[in-house]
Amino acid sequence: MFIDEAVDLREDLPERLQRDFAELRKYYDAGDWFNFDIFFEGVEATVKGYYLAGKISRTDLDCIFRKYGIL
Repeated sequence: MFIDEAVDLREDLPERLQRDFAELRKYYDAGDWFNFDIFFEGVEATVKGYYLAGKISRTDLDCIFRKYGIL
């Protein structure tokens, strides 16, 4: 579980994703790995859904995967 600070996401990602990433950051900064992990699973599914629906690009998907260590 990590957030790669060197990877920047575009600022105009869909609002829901921005809220989800902010909540992940909250858990990460607090060292609350249990809630980070549980919430992360839902965020990963949402990101994939947004990509499949055409709401984010392949480049966005790759950046998000790199930032949050989704391989």
